Amino acid sequence: MKRFIKILAKMIIAFLGLWCLGASIAALYGVALYFPFYISEGNEIPYHRMQATRVTILLSFSFYSFKYLVFESKQLYPIQFLDTILKIYVLSSLALFIRYDVIRSEYIVLFFIFLMAIVSHIVSRPKLRRYYYSKFSD
Repeated sequence: MKRFIKILAKMIIAFLGLWCLGASIAALYGVALYFPFYISEGNEIPYHRMQATRVTILLSFSFYSFKYLVFESKQLYPIQFLDTILKIYVLSSLALFIRYDVIRSEYIVLFFIFLMAIVSHIVSRPKLRRYYYSKFSD
């Protein structure tokens, strides 16, 4: 089961990485691509999605700023960063979608991102280590 979740996580991360790369390249050519596969040539990206992304960036910066102030430097893996971003995006999007009363199809996209956040959370958990374990103890 652990192997399946790890493979699933790698597939999701690869998909997200390729999608982000494609959306970035498309933006250089004046084409706005927003999740999952909406192409907005000449039209603007919906306001609630831009706000969700903006709030996610601001909250992530704030989170890592306070984390640095409290813990100074602590090792952070890329999957942990992705996990934080996805969780903050889901929560901020949910709040903004409710506030702006968006159509139901937007919640389907948010549910998909929520599933990605669950998978990234499972994969990014630190492994339990038994530092004081002895094979001779009871």
